[in-house]
Amino acid sequence: MKKDKSNSLGIIDGWAIGTGAMMGCSIFVVSGTASGIAGPSAALGFFLASLIAMIVAVCYSEIATAFPETGGAYVYPRKVIKGALGECLSFCSGWALFGGQGLGSAIVAVYTAEYLNWTLECFNITNPIPVKVIAFALIIFYALLNMKNMSGGKMFQLVTTIVIAGIMVLYCVWGAAYVDTANFADFAPNGWGAMFTATAMALMSYGAWSVIPSMGTAFRNPSRDIPMSMLLSLISCGVIFGLFVLVMNGMATPEMLGSSATPSADAFLLHSRYGALIIAVGGIFACVSSSNSHVMTSSRIPYKMSQDGFLPKGLSHVNKNGIPTYAILFMMVCQLVVAATGTINLLVQMIVFVTSVSWLITLICSLILRQKHPEIHPPFKMPGYPVILIIAFIILLFMMTRFTIPAMSIGTVWILLGVGIYLAFTKTGLKKSCKKSSVE
Repeated sequence: MKKDKSNSLGIIDGWAIGTGAMMGCSIFVVSGTASGIAGPSAALGFFLASLIAMIVAVCYSEIATAFPETGGAYVYPRKVIKGALGECLSFCSGWALFGGQGLGSAIVAVYTAEYLNWTLECFNITNPIPVKVIAFALIIFYALLNMKNMSGGKMFQLVTTIVIAGIMVLYCVWGAAYVDTANFADFAPNGWGAMFTATAMALMSYGAWSVIPSMGTAFRNPSRDIPMSMLLSLISCGVIFGLFVLVMNGMATPEMLGSSATPSADAFLLHSRYGALIIAVGGIFACVSSSNSHVMTSSRIPYKMSQDGFLPKGLSHVNKNGIPTYAILFMMVCQLVVAATGTINLLVQMIVFVTSVSWLITLICSLILRQKHPEIHPPFKMPGYPVILIIAFIILLFMMTRFTIPAMSIGTVWILLGVGIYLAFTKTGLKKSCKKSSVE
C-alpha cells in the first residue's frame, strides 16, 4: 500500500486530532441550545450521545482497519460493492462527511469570533471588526498553517487540545462549588422527548471522530492507531462533556443558557468574573483547535476523490511534503461561503444529519464486508456482531428523526448535490478535467 510522505501520526496525534475537533463550538455553544431545549437532562443527552458514538465507532473500526486508506468513509463502499453503485455510494459518503465535518468548521470560526468579542467586552474593549471578517481571517489562517507541512499543524493541534482539555476540567471542578442543586429539581422540564432531541444535537460534539480514518496512511500504524485514536477521543470527551453540561446547568437556568451565544462563560459570570474569563479563553482555544483539526483531516476527502478521478485533477496535487494544498484551498473557499451565510443554528443540525448519512453508509458497508468478503481479515473485529451493528443502525435512524424539517431538507439537498456532481464529472464532458479513474 502506498503511504503518504507525511505518515508521521501516532495514537497521541490521532487523539489530539479527534479530541481537538470535538472540543469546539458544539460543546461551548450547542450545549446552551441543548440545555434550553431539555434543561439539566441535556447533560444526560451528552452522555448518551457519547455512548451512541462509541457504538458506531466500534462498528466503524472494523472496516476502517480493513481499508486504512486516506479518504476514510469515502473509500469503503467501492471496496465492498463493485461497479457504479459502489462508486456512487463512495462519493455520496465522502461528500456527506465533507459537508458535515469539513464545512462545519466554518461555524466554529464564527463562534471563535463571538467568544473573542465577549472576552474583549469584559475589559470594556469594543472590537470594531465584524464577526464575519474575523471568521474569514481565521479560516484563511488555518488553511495556510496546514499547507506547508503537517508538523506545524499537528504540534499546534496537540498544544491547543491539551490546553482546552485542562480548562474544561477546571471548569467542572471550580464550577461545582457554585452549583445550586435546586436547578436539578426539574431535571427534564420539557419531557424526555426533549432530552432525546438534545442527544441528537449533542452528536455534533462527537462527530469529529469519524474524520480520523480520513487521514488513513498518514498514521504510522493505521490498523492500531485509527481505532485507538477514535475510542480514546470519545471516552475523553464523553466524560468531560457530560460533567461540563451538568455543572453549567447547575449554575444557570435553562432559559438563560438557551438564549446565550456564549452559555458556558455567561453561566460562570453569575458567580465569578475570573472564572468566566478563563472559560471564554477556553472557548477560543476550543474553537481554534476544532477548526485546525478539521482542516487537517477533511481536506483529505476531496483530495482522494480527485486522485480517483471523480473531481478535477488539480485537487489531488500535493507539495513536496505530501500535503494536498489545492484540496485545502478548495475547502477553505467552501468554508468562507458557509461562514458568509450566517444561518448557523440551522447548519448545526444539517451538519449532524449529513454526517449521520455517511455513518449509515459505512455501517451498511461493514455488514457487506462480513457477509460478502470472508477473504478479508481486518485486524479489528467488532464484538457482538451482528447485534451491535443493528443497534447502531437503529439508533442513528432514530436520532436523525429528531431534527427539524428544514435541517433535514438542506441535508438532503446537499446529498443530492453530491450525486449531481458525481454524475457531472463521470458521465459528461467534465470528465476530461479529471484524472483517469484509478478505482479498483
